[in-house]
Amino acid sequence: MPIKGVSEVIRLPRQGKIKLGVKEEGDDGSPYPVPTDYFVCPDEVKKVFGDKPKTLRIMFPTDDETQWASQYLRCYSETGDLLCRGDGETALARVETVKDETGSESETVYRLLEMPCNPDRCPLYQKGFCRRVMNLQFLLPECPGFGVYQLDTSSYYSIININSSLKLIRGVCGRLAMIPLSLELIKQHALIEGIRKPIWVLSLTASQSLADIQRYAQIPPDKILLLPAPDNEAPDDMFPPETLERSKPEKEMIELWTRAKSRVWQLDVRDQQVADWFRRNYQMDVRLSDFDLLAPPPQITTESLEHFIRALERHAEHI
Repeated sequence: MPIKGVSEVIRLPRQGKIKLGVKEEGDDGSPYPVPTDYFVCPDEVKKVFGDKPKTLRIMFPTDDETQWASQYLRCYSETGDLLCRGDGETALARVETVKDETGSESETVYRLLEMPCNPDRCPLYQKGFCRRVMNLQFLLPECPGFGVYQLDTSSYYSIININSSLKLIRGVCGRLAMIPLSLELIKQHALIEGIRKPIWVLSLTASQSLADIQRYAQIPPDKILLLPAPDNEAPDDMFPPETLERSKPEKEMIELWTRAKSRVWQLDVRDQQVADWFRRNYQMDVRLSDFDLLAPPPQITTESLEHFIRALERHAEHI
């Protein structure tokens, strides 16, 4: 007899990643992503579509786009680690805290905390470290193996193009699962910092005529499959060049901010205490809610943050 909640679950394996750029080495020896005008594919995909394909013939394995078109605001570290994922209202962030056990040395641990997600107030979003990301997973029926490939993008125009096409395809076919489609890289003009520039973006189209697609849609997919959760690797078009040139002082500020947040939570500091201290010493309006952010508000300086940390440490000695 089948086991409820287990026997009916079918999970497709991930075959590999398809990328929108390549890594090149900078003057300081560190790698950085460079966008391409073609899909960067694994070897088995190149054998079918060529070394530098601009079109892939794909299918989506289920009718639920939330399974294979995950879309969130995602914040990554410089090493590509996922730090925070949010939807514009609520975020789940990885936060560094200090675990202090009696009779043993303090230990730095990481935990996931749910906190408000507000792009308008988030310094990391304003600086480009947190961006919208779509994890697109699909089948390549002509390639060997049985599983999905994943492609990640943080391009606003690519995400809009894909979502718009999905809505149109569902309207025409009545479903999205197992419909033959073409995923393409096309040149599109966009307004970037007030200047109209050509960029390469994703486009989803039908690979056959409308009549053929509608006939194909009459064949029901055999069963609904459960896809693997998308991995947390940063997409190749995540970081613009100006973001990759992040200065050392900014890194030091983030480290100080992390130390300050850990102390604030460990000592259970109150909102009024925070507000009074910054108003008295630096005439700044800083509240406890500001410490929910992954980066300090713009008005906080390195000097004020170091002073605040020293004050917290002196406070901890007298508790």
